[in-house]
Amino acid sequence: MPVQCAENYSPDRDKPVMRIGAVADLLDVCPAMVRIYEERGLVTPRRRNNQRLYSFNDVLWLGRIRELINEEQYDIEEIRRMITLPACWKLMNCPEQVRAECPVTRSPGKRCWEVARQTGRAEACENCQIRRTAAEAGAQETD
Repeated sequence: MPVQCAENYSPDRDKPVMRIGAVADLLDVCPAMVRIYEERGLVTPRRRNNQRLYSFNDVLWLGRIRELINEEQYDIEEIRRMITLPACWKLMNCPEQVRAECPVTRSPGKRCWEVARQTGRAEACENCQIRRTAAEAGAQETD
């Protein structure tokens, strides 16, 4: 007899239930790569009995990191710098009226480039002042 789910059932996407091997399989990478993302501060799995446990949202975020690296040619350090930046509307000092209409401010927990991609506005990231500033700061660090 098949299991019937409640019509409004929604699993907790933040509940840490996946071990590193399963996450690596889903992302088509080796577990060492997932550990590198953790060591570089891109993801923080929860720990239980000394084992890393990842949530569904962690896997989605790691998948996005893979896209940024493989499809958009960012490196790990660029991504790390971007996620440490304050929210774009704070940096740009956007007026309240602009923030009220901005899809980024209505998407808590998501980075501006994720929202831009989902809303078909990824081209805006190419000329983003925040992205350029982060890239320039990274170049200065290596000089």
